[in-house]
Amino acid sequence: MSIKVSIPADYSSISVKQYVDYHSAKNDIDKLVSISNLLKEQAEQIPFQHLPTLLAAFEETLLNESAKFFETITIKDKDFGFIPDLYSISMGEYADISTWAADVSVNMVKIMGTLYRPIDKRVGSKYTIVPHSKANRELVEGYVEQMTLEQFNGAMLFFSTLLNELSNTSLDYLENEVKKLTTELTEQLKTETI
Repeated sequence: MSIKVSIPADYSSISVKQYVDYHSAKNDIDKLVSISNLLKEQAEQIPFQHLPTLLAAFEETLLNESAKFFETITIKDKDFGFIPDLYSISMGEYADISTWAADVSVNMVKIMGTLYRPIDKRVGSKYTIVPHSKANRELVEGYVEQMTLEQFNGAMLFFSTLLNELSNTSLDYLENEVKKLTTELTEQLKTETI
């Protein structure tokens, strides 16, 4: 009896659910089940010497990170949009994401379910998303767990880039303010000594 095992080959083929399940698996058989097309009974029939090779192949895939930011994502004919206006993020959204960020590998689905929600209305390239609520989150999570690791990394890359730009802008602003203050103080000292 031969068993065909399919292991994701890149970040665009690893679902968020697979990643979360892999990291929460209690043993190697559960890890294999989480990343393959196998049932537990089938995975238990794999020859022992092949298990480390299969898991190593998946671990190798995880080393080749990729990220691409998607403003909208379609899953099962349902469109999801990234929070369109981060300035209007609610306290509840912010609190939830901040809490879940303490253990990202466990909370990836919840984080993505807050950042990406079903598109409510679309007008041209603009859209609105359904409100953030527990009822909506439970409905959304079934879809969100199918998002890819590449999409998750893209969302994280978005925030990383935003943070870097904010940091650089803040440093530039502070440098300009110090120069202005130095110039003003120099001018003031010149007028006082004359």
